[in-house]
Amino acid sequence: AGADRRGRFARRRGTRVMQQEGTMHQPLLETGRQSGGLRIAGRRISLRALMLTGLALLVAFGVVWVTTVGHREADKMQVAPEGPCRDSESCLAIIDSFLERQPRQTYMSGGVGLMQTFGPDSFGGGDCGEHMCKLVEPCPNYQQTPHCRFDVYDNALAAIYLTKRGKLPQARDVLGAFLQLLYDDTGKMVLLAASYTDAPAKAGDYQGVGVSDGAVDTGNNAWIGLAFAHFAAATGEACYARVAREILGQLKQGVSCMDDKLGGFASRLAPYPHFYRSTEHNIDAFSLARALNATAEAASAAQFIRSMWGHSDQAPPTYVTGTGDAEQCDRAIPLAAAAADVQFWSLLSDADPDTGRKQASMEFALRSPPMDASGDAKLDGLWCTDVDRIGSPGGDGIGSRLHGFRFTTWGNGIQWENTASAVMALAHYRASYAPKAPLKGLDNAINAARSSMMSLLTSYRAMPASVLGGNINAYIKNDHAADYPGGSDTGIGWTYLRYPHVAATAWAGLVFMFENDKGKIDTNANPFGLPAKPVPSRQE
Repeated sequence: AGADRRGRFARRRGTRVMQQEGTMHQPLLETGRQSGGLRIAGRRISLRALMLTGLALLVAFGVVWVTTVGHREADKMQVAPEGPCRDSESCLAIIDSFLERQPRQTYMSGGVGLMQTFGPDSFGGGDCGEHMCKLVEPCPNYQQTPHCRFDVYDNALAAIYLTKRGKLPQARDVLGAFLQLLYDDTGKMVLLAASYTDAPAKAGDYQGVGVSDGAVDTGNNAWIGLAFAHFAAATGEACYARVAREILGQLKQGVSCMDDKLGGFASRLAPYPHFYRSTEHNIDAFSLARALNATAEAASAAQFIRSMWGHSDQAPPTYVTGTGDAEQCDRAIPLAAAAADVQFWSLLSDADPDTGRKQASMEFALRSPPMDASGDAKLDGLWCTDVDRIGSPGGDGIGSRLHGFRFTTWGNGIQWENTASAVMALAHYRASYAPKAPLKGLDNAINAARSSMMSLLTSYRAMPASVLGGNINAYIKNDHAADYPGGSDTGIGWTYLRYPHVAATAWAGLVFMFENDKGKIDTNANPFGLPAKPVPSRQE
């Protein structure tokens, strides 16, 4: 039940070989360090220029169409970049533009609202017919529930990106939406559900038309706390730090297992509680507690993370996804897939100081099973190669060979959110651990995955969740050898289809801030790391 920050239950779909025709997992080939492909920076339109243009249109045509989108500042009047993502700054401009135009909830006071997670509209599922390839518009599952998802994890990550990018008014808008869902009419804090819709919801709502997923998960709420903590550190505004501390206090009160020998936090609170402890959730909670200088809570979460090392028979040199769900603070460790985020996020958080474990888990992640693998050999590694058979709506990127990481060892196809965070983790490893614990193929993996991300931003003007075609029916068929297999299968109960994805795009932005084109590292862009400035203290 790990790798479940969106509140889904993990279930095994089988350990099937990844067999996309001619695009199977490729060994890492040593190549020179690449700085990226062709791109140009986007243009900015000043508020004055926009007003003059509007006046001219008024004179010429007698009509001016005006669109209002919440609290928009003058420095946000930026059109989408016209050229490709050729270096860090031009890539960041594309990401800025994507997040700026992403649909928001519109019912909240003050013009704030969460961003839509997937879409708007798909990138197309391929030419295998309506039943197997046509994607639902404007977002997944819209036919079943005519609302799109507004996931709190994606929005917390976007708020952190905007904060690190120096776009504080935009970050403040996202946090303002969180505040309206965190505090009820009496001023009492209630933790957030995993996902909302564009229909009205209020603090404490965990079902109804305004709620897409009512699970109250530790990891999601820890990410919200991290967004407030990073913003408080950047601005010096102590009231935002207070919110982060209240979130951590709620988690400690509701799901702490600090008295248990494994330590850590359980994963889900009322109204739909679950007892399992997720390694990924505890990475999130550890990072929040450390940022807030909550030493006891950080130590407990770190103890749990370290205790999850080496318990998998299928993937011994990895951190397992977590414990069982039979009783409060369950200590049993069930069979589960090795999850990419658990390996890479534990590295980014530095929750486990054991360099040998970091080296071993990264060596495992950088392996990929051969095309003819069977049995346990299919589970050996997370690195894979996909071919984009469809390309962007404008026809760009067709036939591109892309490199990255699958979601789990039971999954199929590159998942770009995990790949982006993996690139940051590998760059962190190269800067901090590689001198004493070298990794074969490390430079090539960073270069290949980073170049793939740049290619996608050039073609799609956003990061897609997956480039693999097919729809939910193709996914259910479970034919990983098909040209259009139904997106990138996590292997644990859901898939990612060809839609623009806020989390993948925000992670990509953090990557380009974390390591620039010259290889210089800015640790402040690591969402799991300590902010460059301290979070304001309780006294402040």
